[in-house]
Amino acid sequence: MSSTSKTLFLGIVTALVLPLFAQTYDLPIIFVDTKGKCLDKNVIEKIPATMSVLDGATNNVADSAKGTHYDIGIKVRGQSSALFPKPGYSIEVHDSLGEDMKVSLFGLPPADDWVLHGPYVDKSMMRNALAHWLFRQAGRYSPRTKHFDLYINGVYRGVYVLIEKIKRGKYRVNVSKLKEDDIAGDSLTGGYIWAYDKTGTNTGGAGDKKTGGIEAEGFRTADGLNVILHYPKKANIQPKQEEYIKKYLDDLEGLFSNGKNGSGYENYVDVGSAVDYVLHQELTDNGDSYWCSFFLHKPKNKTNKEGVYTEGKVTLGPPWDFNLAMGNSSMMGGSGKSWQIESKSGGGMGGMGGWGWGGGGDATMNMKAPIWLSGMWKDSKYQSELKKRWAELRSGVWHTKVMDAYLDSMKTYLTKAAERNFKRWPNLGKNSGQGDADPEPMKFCTNSSSGGMGMGGNNASTWDGEFEYLRKKMKERMKWMDQQLGFTEPANPIATEPVIHIPDWQNDKSKDDDDDDEGGEGGDSGNTQWTNPWGTTNPNDSTTMAMDDFSRLSPTNFYAVNGNKLEIHTDLGGKFALIDLNGNVLLKTRINKGLTTLKIPAKAMNKYWIATLNGKMLNR
Repeated sequence: MSSTSKTLFLGIVTALVLPLFAQTYDLPIIFVDTKGKCLDKNVIEKIPATMSVLDGATNNVADSAKGTHYDIGIKVRGQSSALFPKPGYSIEVHDSLGEDMKVSLFGLPPADDWVLHGPYVDKSMMRNALAHWLFRQAGRYSPRTKHFDLYINGVYRGVYVLIEKIKRGKYRVNVSKLKEDDIAGDSLTGGYIWAYDKTGTNTGGAGDKKTGGIEAEGFRTADGLNVILHYPKKANIQPKQEEYIKKYLDDLEGLFSNGKNGSGYENYVDVGSAVDYVLHQELTDNGDSYWCSFFLHKPKNKTNKEGVYTEGKVTLGPPWDFNLAMGNSSMMGGSGKSWQIESKSGGGMGGMGGWGWGGGGDATMNMKAPIWLSGMWKDSKYQSELKKRWAELRSGVWHTKVMDAYLDSMKTYLTKAAERNFKRWPNLGKNSGQGDADPEPMKFCTNSSSGGMGMGGNNASTWDGEFEYLRKKMKERMKWMDQQLGFTEPANPIATEPVIHIPDWQNDKSKDDDDDDEGGEGGDSGNTQWTNPWGTTNPNDSTTMAMDDFSRLSPTNFYAVNGNKLEIHTDLGGKFALIDLNGNVLLKTRINKGLTTLKIPAKAMNKYWIATLNGKMLNR
C-alpha cells in the first residue's frame, strides 16, 4: 500500500471505529474499506478495497491504525450462500503496483487469495472448522481455518472464519504446475484440480448463465456431470489438456456404464483417498455431498531416478462447504440414519437429477454422485477397505473423546465472540436463510429483502444450544456408522494426533512453486523430484517422494502394506509401534529416517491395528 493511500485509509478507519473505542476482542479483527463502493452479490468482479489486520492476544477496535495494512480486491463469494445477509467474501491481496502479493494471515502459510466465510445458517459457527479439522486428522490436506471478527466500512459484520482457498501450491493442493507446452506424454497427465459443481461458481450465480454457463467454466462428462475447472482454469487450459482430463473421466465413467461392473477402477482412482473422502462426507452427513462443491485433483504419471513408474490417479478432496452438514439441513436430507452416497446415486430428488441447475434452465446436467463413485461404493473390496479405515480412524484421531476435546477448546475460545455475533445477527431460534433482512445493511448499497428461504435444520434459542446440538448430531452419526460398519469404539483413543508437518514457511528455502491457480505460465513441469519444504530429505534418495504423489499433510511420512510386510517411509524416524484397538502393543521398535521394511507379526495378521510413530498415528 502506498504511503498516501495508507494515510487516507488509516484516517477513514479511525473515524469509522472511533465510537467503538472501548471494544476489546479476544479474536483477531479484520477491517475492510471499500472506498465508497457497494459490496453485494451483484458485484461479480473483485472491487478495489483496503484491509487492516489486528492479530494480538487481545485486539482493540480503536487500534486499527496499528494493524497490518493491505490493498485488496474483494467480492461476495459462494452460490446459495451469496444470498445470505451475512455472505462470505473472496479477497486477493495486491502490492503497490496492483499485482498479486502473497501474505501470511493469522500465521497461516502465505498466499495471495483467501476466503472469508460468514457462518449464518450454521449458528454453531463451527461446522466448516470442524469438518476441515477432521480431514486433517486423517492425515489429508484440508484448508486451515481461523475465526476472526470482521468490520466492513466501519460496520461490525460478526464472527467470520478465514479459510484457505482450494488452489494449487506446495502448502495446499500439492499438484504439479501445467505449462502451455505440457501437451504430450507424462507431462500431460497431471496437475489438474476440478470440482463437480453448479455453474456460476463463486459468483453467487447458483447456476445461472451470467458467467457463460458450463462452456465458460469447464465441460460436461459423458454422464452429464459439470466439471468446473479450477486449475488450470478454463481460460488458461490448453485444448489437449482439457481433452485429456475429459477423456480420462469419461473412460472412468465408462467402466460402470451400460451395466458394467467397474473392473479396473483402481487403475484410475486413488482408492485410499476415495475411502477417506467418503467416510468424511458420511461422518459429517453433508447434505451437499458428492454433487456440488466436490473437489478432486489428479497428479502426473512419473518415473523416478530408479525407473519406478507411478500413475497419477484421480484423488478425492480437499473437502469443501459444510454449512448444511452435521444435522443442519432442512432441505438436503441428513437424517443421520441413511447413507448420503446412496441417496445421491441416482436421478430424481435424491440425486438432484433434473433440477436444471446447470445454467439458465439447462436441465441436461445430472446433479448426482459420479457413477464411478457410486459403483465403487457397491464393490466388496472397497467396502472392506472402508471398514478397516473406519476402525483405524475411530480408534484414534476420530475417537469421540478426541473430538470432544477439540470442541471443548473451541467452545471456550468462541464464547465471548458468539455473544457479539448474535447481538449483531439476532437469528437464534429462527429459521434462517436466503433473503433474510440485515439489521445493519451494507453501506453504499441499495438494500432490499425479498423474503427468506430457510435452510438451516436447527433453531436453538442460544448459541450454547446450537453448539451442543452440533456435538450431539456428530455423536449420533458416529454411533450409527459404527453399527453399520460393524465397529465398537474402544474406551480410550489409541492415538490423538496424526503425523503431520506444520509448514515452516518462514524458513522455507526450497524452490518457490508459484502457488498460482491460473495455469499456462512457465515454471516447474513437475517432472523433477519434489523439493521437501519441511525437511532435508536427500534428493538422490529413492525414498524421496515426488511433489504431487499424495494429498497428504505429511508426504514424507506414511506406510504401505505389501503382503506380510510393512514398508515405512519417514523423514522423522523414532519409535514405531503397531497397537490393536484394545490398546495392546503388537510390535514396537525404533526406526531410522528413510525406508524401513518390517515383517508384520503373526498376531497382527488379519486384525485391525493402528500404526504409530512417536505416539502419533501414521497413515497409509
